[in-house]
Amino acid sequence: MNIIWTKTAEITLNEIIDYIENDFGLLVAESYYSDVVETIKDIENLPELFPVYQLRNDTRKAVINKKTILYYKISDDKIYLLAFYDVRKNTHKF
Repeated sequence: MNIIWTKTAEITLNEIIDYIENDFGLLVAESYYSDVVETIKDIENLPELFPVYQLRNDTRKAVINKKTILYYKISDDKIYLLAFYDVRKNTHKF
């Protein structure tokens, strides 16, 4: 399956990485990014691995770690990465 990054996913991931780097340092930000890459690989290999998000039946919710979530949608042979959510910020952007 093809992975498609939405603009919102790109923006929210960059915001989270900037936040982590500014507050916790470059090594922690790099470790987080590595977790993101691994999660996306898991999704690409097994798109239905993560549960359906209760508020939107067409969206799935992948927990990257205790503080961040990736929302994505499966459509035909594509996986759309919709947005990253950091619980410390308490805002949804998709």
